Amino acid sequence: MSWLLVALIPGLLMVATFGLERVEAGLRRESISAADVADFLDQAEASDVTTLARDGMDTALHGLQQRRSERDYPEAKLSHPVPAPSLPTHAYFAQRANTEFQQTRSVNPV
Repeated sequence: MSWLLVALIPGLLMVATFGLERVEAGLRRESISAADVADFLDQAEASDVTTLARDGMDTALHGLQQRRSERDYPEAKLSHPVPAPSLPTHAYFAQRANTEFQQTRSVNPV
């Protein structure tokens, strides 16, 4: 009976090692790098630091990146309607992204 214990324990340890390696790889992929933190601290404003303290680093980085994209691409803001008083058309505006919704990074595999 002890030979069964000797045969199964190393196999179970290897299976546990591979499982923990997969968990660690998932955590490593979703972590924030030191370069991201340094970049955030270089360009952060008072509102970003408040967001960092209140909601965490992910939300603060998301807000900084969103503000950067709005500054880099000003045409992403609302479009200006073309006045056409003689035509029976409605003014349409471009839809902006919902800032309250945060997309998940990955699917929960559980």
